[in-house]
Amino acid sequence: MRELPNASPSASEVRFLEELTLATSPAIHQWLYDGWVARASGNDVRRANSTTVFYPSTVALAEKIDAIEAWYQQHAQGAMFRLNNTLTSPELDDLLAQRGYTREMDTFMMTLDIATASSGPTVPHGLRMVERSSVNGIADVHQLKGSSASTAERDAARQSLWRGPERYLALKSINGLVSGGMARLQNGCVGIFTMRTAEKSRGKGYASLLIAHLLAWGKAHGAHTAFLQVDQSNEAAIAVYQRFGFASRYGYWQRVQPWIAKK
Repeated sequence: MRELPNASPSASEVRFLEELTLATSPAIHQWLYDGWVARASGNDVRRANSTTVFYPSTVALAEKIDAIEAWYQQHAQGAMFRLNNTLTSPELDDLLAQRGYTREMDTFMMTLDIATASSGPTVPHGLRMVERSSVNGIADVHQLKGSSASTAERDAARQSLWRGPERYLALKSINGLVSGGMARLQNGCVGIFTMRTAEKSRGKGYASLLIAHLLAWGKAHGAHTAFLQVDQSNEAAIAVYQRFGFASRYGYWQRVQPWIAKK
């Protein structure tokens, strides 16, 4: 994992941010087991299909992994774990590696104090910013991702479980959708999710425009902190977030059961 610039969070801070991550990303199925939260949704959103470690185990780790794997088999998918250096014991990561779990998607959790967030810049001539319903906003995301119809349908079912404040925004040109994203509010924090820009429209500041408006919306609705997650290899996105003042608080990664990794 790359070195984090601000890698000194407390266990309570990491736990709080992990709770925010799960709360704002609903899962179809969830199981609380001995300080771990297992989730399954049958789609491609890893937060909604993995087990997050919150507290040390009282059950032997090998026995506990067996139970988690059996639970995922009941939901017709393989097991996946979200791990970090603060809440996860090295022993668990080692045991998963010994079982053949691959390490994937090293990710930064980034946060921002949004006290200074402005109302958002003016939309350039030739573009329109449109507030979307949750159904249409989710459809926008999957259009930009190029998802299959079945993947989009499963994700729409999952996202419909959210009942808190949210805002979906789309940026459109005369040729159609160029960028989209959304934000959700929880416990005085605004999470930025599903930021996507059409490949031919990247590098033009469209994502930054949406982020600015989503942050301003969060601030107007009482949020004091923004949070998001980004793939550590996505240097372009990290640069965009850093320009807003987002800083990495910690990193996490997934351990993925072999038969999923081969799909």
